[in-house]
Amino acid sequence: MGAITTLAKRANTFAKDTRKHHEEALDGGTIAILPGHPVITTQLSDMLGIPAGDRPSADLLVIPLGMADDARAAALEAAARARQDRRTLVVVIAPASRRGAREAQVLSEPDVTIGDLTFAPDVESEESQRVISDAIVRALGVHKVAAARRYPSLRDAVRRDIVAAAARESAVAGALNWFSGASAAQLRMVVRTGSAEGHQLDARRLPEIAAAVGSGLVIAGVARGASLVVPAPRWMVRGAVAWASTVALAAATDRIAQQMGEGHLPADPRGAVRSLLHRVRKGRKEKN
Repeated sequence: MGAITTLAKRANTFAKDTRKHHEEALDGGTIAILPGHPVITTQLSDMLGIPAGDRPSADLLVIPLGMADDARAAALEAAARARQDRRTLVVVIAPASRRGAREAQVLSEPDVTIGDLTFAPDVESEESQRVISDAIVRALGVHKVAAARRYPSLRDAVRRDIVAAAARESAVAGALNWFSGASAAQLRMVVRTGSAEGHQLDARRLPEIAAAVGSGLVIAGVARGASLVVPAPRWMVRGAVAWASTVALAAATDRIAQQMGEGHLPADPRGAVRSLLHRVRKGRKEKN
């Protein structure tokens, strides 16, 4: 009875945490592109799938800055938004040889920081688009998951950011022998990546959540066992196992979501549970 009670409490905690992480991902995430250099503005708009136009209430304002654009105007806009506690990202399109000069021009305003800038030689190459997308995700901060729901072009970058952060958190927790913390980081990762893809929190996501819970239940035993046989500091081995398991879990849940899809999963949570219990009982009868 004690084991059942413990399992029920853990399941209840996971359910509450799952709902909390999902609900936190639903609000905000609006992005606006301030019209600037015509070609660069159009390229950014096409890349992100966002029409150019000033929206003062946006969670993030992206300012394209070409070589012929006024850096002072971009700096003043970014500084004004910073004083209103609103985020801005100045996308500086310039050759590497001119980066230092353009950086100094934009940072001339005291309220603008290096975190408000990103640099790329163009907006066309795959590498440049990845740099810009990653910078936008960092600038969005807590609004990145909601932004990914709104703008599908950002989903890969948001997923990379979420997985990297969860792997770091899990590694630190594992190194400290705090595997409940590693498990919580993994669950948060799975819920947030699914939410970023636009998925609802219903029975269709049971396989993903189950994978996260199952991973959390076994990681402690694997890490502690490995720390006894691998010739390295135990904290290092535990951290490495926690990090690797988080990355593997991210890949596994991504495959689950892609392979099963909404059409192959039950829409009714109660029906899913009843079906699972029925299969368990049927299996036991067949064995007997």
